[in-house]
Amino acid sequence: MKQRVEYRDLLKFHFLAAPAFSPDGNRIAYRVSRANTEKNGYDSDIWVYDLGTALNRRLTAGGSESFFCWSRDSQRIVFASDRDGKKCPHGKKKGDGGDKNEPVTRFYAIRTDGGEAEKLFEIPHKATAIQPLTDGRYLITAIFEPEYDDPDDASVMIFEQLPFMANGKGYIGQRRVGLGVYDPASWEFKRLTSGTLDVGHTSLDADRGRVLFVGWDYEPTGVKPLDNGVYELDLASGECRLLSEGLVYGFKHAEWCDGAVVVSATDRKAMGVNENPKVYVLKDGELDCLTPELDCTLGHAISADTSYGCTDHDGSITFSSLGLICTIVDVMKARICAITPDLRSGGRPKVLTPAVSSVIDYAVSGQRIAYVAYEGLRLPELYLLEDGAERRLTSFNDAFFEEHSLSQPIHVTVEGGDGWTLDGWYMRPVDAREGEKYPTILNIHGGPKAAFGDVYHHEMQFWAAQGYAVIYCNPRGGDGRGSKFSDIRGVYGDADYRDLMAFTDWCVKNLKFIDPDRLGVTGGSYGGYMTNWIITQTDRFKAAVSQRSIANWVSKFGGCDIGFYYVEDQHLGTPWKNPEKAWAESPVAYADRAKTPTLFIHSTEDFRCELNQGFQMFTALKVNGVESRMCVFKGENHELSRSGKPRNRLGRLRAICDWFDKYLKK
Repeated sequence: MKQRVEYRDLLKFHFLAAPAFSPDGNRIAYRVSRANTEKNGYDSDIWVYDLGTALNRRLTAGGSESFFCWSRDSQRIVFASDRDGKKCPHGKKKGDGGDKNEPVTRFYAIRTDGGEAEKLFEIPHKATAIQPLTDGRYLITAIFEPEYDDPDDASVMIFEQLPFMANGKGYIGQRRVGLGVYDPASWEFKRLTSGTLDVGHTSLDADRGRVLFVGWDYEPTGVKPLDNGVYELDLASGECRLLSEGLVYGFKHAEWCDGAVVVSATDRKAMGVNENPKVYVLKDGELDCLTPELDCTLGHAISADTSYGCTDHDGSITFSSLGLICTIVDVMKARICAITPDLRSGGRPKVLTPAVSSVIDYAVSGQRIAYVAYEGLRLPELYLLEDGAERRLTSFNDAFFEEHSLSQPIHVTVEGGDGWTLDGWYMRPVDAREGEKYPTILNIHGGPKAAFGDVYHHEMQFWAAQGYAVIYCNPRGGDGRGSKFSDIRGVYGDADYRDLMAFTDWCVKNLKFIDPDRLGVTGGSYGGYMTNWIITQTDRFKAAVSQRSIANWVSKFGGCDIGFYYVEDQHLGTPWKNPEKAWAESPVAYADRAKTPTLFIHSTEDFRCELNQGFQMFTALKVNGVESRMCVFKGENHELSRSGKPRNRLGRLRAICDWFDKYLKK
């Protein structure tokens, strides 16, 4: 007999991420992580799949391996790890990590045919990526902290820029992401990018000794600009050249393509900061659009809570013999596609991975693509696309899938507001009995420019196993349906609210197992905002759980890492210019109407939807006599539900279910 899903099943999952082909294309290295409640973190190791022998084996066992790269001869893997706190023999005396408060990254190498890992070197910075160069050196992406000369050694933070904080990173001051080169011959690490540049996506042409990257220059205002640039860095001379001078665009990614520079970018004229990018050739300071009719997200935007450690592919494009490769969100799927020349005349990207539901990470080698993806209700595994055929290579999570009773999401289309057709899903309670009615939870995704699909979602499977029906949909503001569908600037709480209520009405009318007197609502981030909004507009929900929410768009302008540009862009106002508009779309403005018992879940280090937002709404409900509780997780940030510490993730799942049990179950 199959088991029901329990919230602690999260501890059984294997999280796959970061596939990378060996330079000879014969093997795939990737990272596998598992939750570890004893250390309240994740054990991460590197595995290698040999395409010739189909042998899949764990290469490292330290449990603390993070990013890595292949050596150019395909014989070794170089990786960053904190497995050993001892100083490396090739480290510098000063800033080598001897002070536990100083940032340091240690690198190791291990042969793929076996043996122990060897310490290589360390740098006195927190690094995030490493790539080998032809001469034995390494290109390293690292975080450079500002240096201040304070004769009194005061414990003080100094801010001269916006943003001054970042979710998951804390207070960042004048911190910059930059590029540098480590030379094993001299044991020296040299920074190559300037102190005013913040580096984004990079593309290395090792054979020609150059790097292409998108970057943000904070000069002269000290405010991170929405319009960034495309730069070419010469690794021999250190010269950094701006290729996009005079172009007012937000560049997502830049890639070498047969000697040409191809970029994904947007001018934000159609729908502001959430506008979908197009693909261009950048030459002599001008852009030539390859995809004039393309209107979809390049990247992974399908909401899920079991994709720990996946790479950010926002706007990424990769050149191969198959075309320009990217992931594209189309309605409810995120698949790998090829951008081909026919897109100039209105063609559509060619879908290369139709068998899977959502690709969350990938790598390209010639005509082969390795990718980590959801397939139906299976948890993410490693796949290979070769000669047009898709093949699953791993089965880490098969046992869980086979041993547990899962609730299959059923897709429906529902008429929303203003003539739009909405995609939605419902999940029956596990072992639901015919003729019986069940408490039901409406779940709302974040974003808002994100989308639900039919993939495995642990919290929703847990609710269904506990006897709840679950309903969810993609209202306007979400992803996968083009810019017009996504654009809700100035109508937050209007178009999206009407869509969510229309979907709820349809479910109550057509799904006889739903008890209309026992409805609950929850969501995180934008979903938390909509939960706050809903409880101030209707009493139909008998319980609510508002997670990492937004209550006040006016105060959010200066209180979070993106508020200084996002609030004005999406809500058409600032605290000094048209504040009435931002206030009118703020749930706290109507808090005296709320009657729904509400649990607020927030985290102390959430700098995206800051803790104060949750407290504002909690305070308003308490003052107005509404049953409410504030649950704050220490040391967590906006990613609690997806990559938080295991014990806290379990605590969050338990708190949500306990709250709904109290108010929705007879």
